[in-house]
Amino acid sequence: MLQSSVALVLVSVALQAPAQTDSPAPLVAALDTDGDGTLASSELPSQARRVLLFALDADDNGVLSAEELDTIGRGGAGRGRKTRRGPENWNFAEETGNGIRIVRNLEYATGAGYAGGRGKLDLYIPPGDGPHPVIVFFHGGGLYNGDKHSLVDLGPQFASLGYLVAAPNYRLSPEYAYPAYIEDAAVAFRWVWDHIGNYGGDRDRMAVSGGSAGGHIAALLSVDGRYLRAQDLDLGNIRASLPITGLMNAERAGRERHLLTWRADRELIREASPIRYVASGLPPMLITVADGDTENRRQQNVEMFEAMEVAGAEVEFEWLVDRTHNSIRPNMSKEGDTTVELLLDFLRRHGMAP
Repeated sequence: MLQSSVALVLVSVALQAPAQTDSPAPLVAALDTDGDGTLASSELPSQARRVLLFALDADDNGVLSAEELDTIGRGGAGRGRKTRRGPENWNFAEETGNGIRIVRNLEYATGAGYAGGRGKLDLYIPPGDGPHPVIVFFHGGGLYNGDKHSLVDLGPQFASLGYLVAAPNYRLSPEYAYPAYIEDAAVAFRWVWDHIGNYGGDRDRMAVSGGSAGGHIAALLSVDGRYLRAQDLDLGNIRASLPITGLMNAERAGRERHLLTWRADRELIREASPIRYVASGLPPMLITVADGDTENRRQQNVEMFEAMEVAGAEVEFEWLVDRTHNSIRPNMSKEGDTTVELLLDFLRRHGMAP
């Protein structure tokens, strides 16, 4: 435990250190026991191993090379360096199946920070001319991992039920700390607002959703109006918000997440917490959480619901029975899934029936 704590402190120091060229980064110097300039999995403290390998092991070989470590060790966050972020070139053509159209890799943001398809989104379009209600669905992955491709089963499921799904990627930590991911969410929402009519979507009936990290993004975008205002929109442009087992209080996230996503900055951590923005007049929200999730995650969602009720916001809460944090999304791709039925019922009751 002591080694893990020391390592996390060193990562924090390394993230804030100025760029250097003549000496190893503090993290490397402290942990590189064999002096070869790389960090093998065995040299990483167990508490940090999973996160760092997930985030930085671009070639998936279980070793962090000098180039990969440069992302965090030499102030590389935000420079667009290559990390493990999914395929660089997913240039699929439009696909059609069972009357559902799938359009991949539409570009909503450009620039060095969007390498690896980070500024692209996919559309899953129902049969018929529409206009179809729209769900902007943000993928999970802890804010440091994941990709829109994880929604390749869920997108067609909702499209078969009459909902056009937009699935954006977004910038991830540790290269891009908060507020990059929520800024991207707002830019993606704005792109959908501007262009979805060309694909049969109804921009006056747009909901936001997502699971886990995606649930956090959906909730935060729905309560902190700064990001949509920066795109000349406001919270009223969200017809319904459907965060699924999302992080509602970032102060209660783990230390690794605090470090990688919010640079261990206490004010940023508070600022990134959806529960901080509870008020009346927010978009209608359905909060769902797995009954088999961690006590911390369950309690955060209950507290968010209770706070919104006290504030007079329009909110509902549902337990996802016989589900764990990781079993929700796979089951949502199955016909008749109860989570999907709960979401559909809420959408229908808020003017978003197909």
